[in-house]
Amino acid sequence: MIKRTLHYLWGRKFVILLLALTVILLPNAIGHDLQVRTTTVITEMTIERTADEIIITAKKFKPSAGAESASDETITLQGTDVREILADVSLAHCRNIQFNGEPDLEILHKLYHYQDLRGNTPVNDENTVNELLKSHDCYCQ
Repeated sequence: MIKRTLHYLWGRKFVILLLALTVILLPNAIGHDLQVRTTTVITEMTIERTADEIIITAKKFKPSAGAESASDETITLQGTDVREILADVSLAHCRNIQFNGEPDLEILHKLYHYQDLRGNTPVNDENTVNELLKSHDCYCQ
């Protein structure tokens, strides 16, 4: 009887492999936290440069269990280097960037090449990041 069962299972190698992978990988997928709970997701931000310091006031996506609509929370980040300030955030969902006054091309260039900021993100509700960097010869593929 055992010999027949082993022979039957040996003929179903693919099913056994699939079952083994499911048993091994499923607990990791279920127990893994959502990225939005472990990473700050910025949806909009205002950037202000005063002398050597950069102050970023941003709307952060705030997940809430069971809520039908998304909510935002305002945070303030400051420092001297935009790469250090935004090192632990995601800009992939950023819908708008505001500057007090003219857009700072140095900051935009660093954001474009360092973070996951989309090139079609509007800046000061006018041009996109790509358009601004192209028009000032700062654009690099």
